[in-house]
Amino acid sequence: MRTSDLFKLSLLNLSRRKSRTFLTVLGVIVGTACIVLMLSIGYSNYKQFSDMLTDNASLTQIQINDYSSSTSGRGGITDSTVQSIAAMEHVEAISPAVQLPVTIRSGSYEANTTVTGIEPAVLSLEFAEGGMFPAGGTMPVLVIGGDAVQQFVDPQNPPNYADWEEYSKYMPEIDWLNTEMEIQFGYNMEDAGNAELPAGSMYRATVSGLTEKTQSQDSSSIYIDLSIAKRMLLDNRELADHMGVPINSYQQVIVRVDDMDNVQSVMDEVKKLGYETYSETEYITQMQEEQSRQQGQLFAIGFISLFVSAIGIANTMYASILERRRDIGIMKVVGMKLRSIRRLFLAESAIIGLLGGLIGLAVSYIVVLAINTGTEQTSFLGMYFSEGMKIEIPVWVALGAISIAVLVGIISGVYPARKATKMSPLEAMRSGN
Repeated sequence: MRTSDLFKLSLLNLSRRKSRTFLTVLGVIVGTACIVLMLSIGYSNYKQFSDMLTDNASLTQIQINDYSSSTSGRGGITDSTVQSIAAMEHVEAISPAVQLPVTIRSGSYEANTTVTGIEPAVLSLEFAEGGMFPAGGTMPVLVIGGDAVQQFVDPQNPPNYADWEEYSKYMPEIDWLNTEMEIQFGYNMEDAGNAELPAGSMYRATVSGLTEKTQSQDSSSIYIDLSIAKRMLLDNRELADHMGVPINSYQQVIVRVDDMDNVQSVMDEVKKLGYETYSETEYITQMQEEQSRQQGQLFAIGFISLFVSAIGIANTMYASILERRRDIGIMKVVGMKLRSIRRLFLAESAIIGLLGGLIGLAVSYIVVLAINTGTEQTSFLGMYFSEGMKIEIPVWVALGAISIAVLVGIISGVYPARKATKMSPLEAMRSGN
């Protein structure tokens, strides 16, 4: 029997049992759509995670801290220690980080915050506006993180901190790159109840750039050049001493490593010197394990759905054989080869799988479109859906789902087809079906 005739006869047989065929195809549709959606959610989640790793340059940074210096008597991190760390293998750049408690004012807005004096070489920032501050100079020039801008508030009209959704959209009305600001060393002493402390020096400052909002500490930080920060510290030695800010040593040093894979080895070397270290790569392993676990769960859900569909196809084909025993007997009597009979039933089950796979894939695209344009994604996708993620159906998932649906259909039809070929022609003819 020619292949074209085989498929025509298969379609004819399926069309004679429309209700049963429809219900069986429906099962495959559900199974295919389920596995496509589950794999696509897992893929999109993993892709977002991978993109975050690629785009997040701060993953090659290490913070070296010596918060215990005041009790250990070590005196903090010295310049000689900085030079020793700079000589370590894989260290690309290094800079002390001088933390300055300051009050920054711009018009009616002010921010009681911390400014970090640092060498620009250790920073890898993405800018939404402007760019990096120039090295050296005499006037403080700020780089403000994309999230740090929310620290600037109007004391007479503060944002609603109790309403997180409203506060997350808060943006002070400041022309950042074209406004001269005022920096005072120390926090707002009057508000803090420390009026007896000496007043901090005042400085005029400008802003050179605003960074993009990212999932990193840089987005919440405000930076100035290290040399200017040191000068401000010396100008306010008495106040700095009152506030516990070290003058001749550092509590923090920032290191940039040449590659993320070398971060841990550099951290281990620094720890041998007795200092604490921190890097954003420390949570990467945990997140990767969580990603793998979620991928496994999503795949299991899709696999179970297809397995149930396979049972439905096998049941439909087996019932079809029992109903068509007389037809099978006639085919054998007139000389139809067993191979052709087997291929006929396998073709029917494959067509069920193909139809279910194609329609299931179309349903998946419709569901993905609805999810991506909706606003309540996280409410039903829960922990499997990261904030801001868009589901993407990769080509390999689409083609693989159709192939698997057809394969499941063929495998499900193997036993019924084998049963049909082993049926006795005479017994089949006597059945009367």
